[in-house]
Amino acid sequence: MKIAMRDVLFVSAVSAMLADAAPAQTGYADAVVLERIDRLYGEIPPLDYEPPSPRCTRLPNTMRRLAEGPELRIVMLGDSIVNDTSRSAWEHLLMRAYPKCKVTKLTSVRGSTGCWWYKDEDRVQTWVLDHQPDLVMIGGISNRDDVDSIREVIRQTRAGSDTEIAVMTGAFGRTDPLADKSWSPAIDPTGDDYRARLHRMATEEQVELIDLHGPWGQYIRSCGRPLADFKRDPIHANSHGEQVLGRILLRYFTVD
Repeated sequence: MKIAMRDVLFVSAVSAMLADAAPAQTGYADAVVLERIDRLYGEIPPLDYEPPSPRCTRLPNTMRRLAEGPELRIVMLGDSIVNDTSRSAWEHLLMRAYPKCKVTKLTSVRGSTGCWWYKDEDRVQTWVLDHQPDLVMIGGISNRDDVDSIREVIRQTRAGSDTEIAVMTGAFGRTDPLADKSWSPAIDPTGDDYRARLHRMATEEQVELIDLHGPWGQYIRSCGRPLADFKRDPIHANSHGEQVLGRILLRYFTVD
């Protein structure tokens, strides 16, 4: 963790601390972490989510590294919602699924902050490029629906590295899929809402789009439990909500 001036940069480098002779059943994943997150996930209804197919087509190097190793470095950029997503320890699920790859995840976040802030004053260098990522994942609920600022961060990132990039729609926050009758699990590619515009921008910039909003909301609608069971406060996920997000990401990146 770094503390720089008045801004707090949460950079949690979470990597497997196991030797090369890691057990075959978990690869580089930490067995203690896996036990903890599997226990948490076992306490909630299972996720019923079928990711889109095809997917990860804009992440060929990421998928090659996962399958063949030796290492994948991920930077997750965004706000406290991205921090919650990261705190699910989903990288250990990835390492169990892909035992040849050591996944090092760095969580680079600032509360209530989106790309409208990261794009200025050479912050992309400090918050992204200095960590030498193979994959950058941009997300959260604090982008102010500002797709152009996300585009600018993507272009600055590409100007400074050859990393692959994914953008994620938001989950949690004040959205309530149970109460909002206009909520939809699907993205309308021709629509004017944030998800639709993010979808079009991802296509234009040729970056991966990972829709967390849809499968998260569908889970909340179908699991039979109130939304409050998955929150620690009106905005943020609790440990069970974090596991829902982590399992969505695992399913997304598990490609036959």
